[in-house]
Amino acid sequence: MKNSTNLKWKLLIVAGLLSVCQGFAQTLSRKDADEIRVLARERVKGLNDLLNAIANEDLSNYERRYLMMNSYMPSNDQIFINDGVIVEDDTDPKVKATAPGLDTPIEKYLSNFDLFYTKTETNTIEFSNIVVGDVKMDKYPYVKVFYTQQFKGKSNRDNTPYPPVSRVAELRADKSGNDWIVFLTSLAFNSTENAKAAPVTPKASAAFDSLQKKKEPLVAQPTDKKPVASPEATRQTEQISKQVSQVNQAQIQQARKWGAIKLGAGVAAIAFGAVTYSMLNKDYKDYKNKIADAEGFTSYAKPGVFISIGVAAVGVGVSLSSIFDFKTARGK
Repeated sequence: MKNSTNLKWKLLIVAGLLSVCQGFAQTLSRKDADEIRVLARERVKGLNDLLNAIANEDLSNYERRYLMMNSYMPSNDQIFINDGVIVEDDTDPKVKATAPGLDTPIEKYLSNFDLFYTKTETNTIEFSNIVVGDVKMDKYPYVKVFYTQQFKGKSNRDNTPYPPVSRVAELRADKSGNDWIVFLTSLAFNSTENAKAAPVTPKASAAFDSLQKKKEPLVAQPTDKKPVASPEATRQTEQISKQVSQVNQAQIQQARKWGAIKLGAGVAAIAFGAVTYSMLNKDYKDYKNKIADAEGFTSYAKPGVFISIGVAAVGVGVSLSSIFDFKTARGK
């Protein structure tokens, strides 16, 4: 009798656990998974754009540093979850993927790339064969993106060309209101181990968290004495003011340039999204005319319909952001 009771309790516990697991798995719908995969692809493309921008000889050291910091700190240009992201360093073309000691913090990795990759006027970095894996659940949804990376420039260490490299990026997704936000959590060489590795949660070295809902501002401590600038501090301030003035002039030109680039890219993205949506709609009409009990348009056309809408939305956002670039150029 006792054994029978214990068996019943065990069965109830197992059933409860299965119910909880099933409920947890069902929290991520097909629509959510499709949206996360689209955003993950865009993040990887954003990494491609970032590397091309850092390798652009028209940018000043200040502008490159600004782009690098914004990529892992809370900003509109953020693509990494925080400054604790670890990257398997590929900035030396002679180093093989199997070599030890490649794990590098994101800040150092971007600095190494800036230091050792030859600058050019045109884009020389291309990501191709981008394949987005299935969205999986751990403590949070995550997805791996596989791609081929081609550095068409050379290393300034000894003018060595870079071979094509197969890479894998891991991205984490978190819900913010009704929208998903996706950030890169690691970059590595594509290998069996890295492709199957458990998801990571980079620990920020600074006192901020990219996923923190509220970020408390720093509050200055009151003082009874008014600070007085020393002559040396005054000279440094004057030097900094001159440097800032020079940077502002460079930013005007850069703002105009990026404004034109963003406007063109935005219009192209909107056109692509509209054409794709129109093609899907035409296919659906043909399908509906042939099938008596046809499914709905969204169900029939997914995930393509979400991709077309997402691309068009990105195009609108990019086009609007170009307006701010032009305003920035005029306002300075």
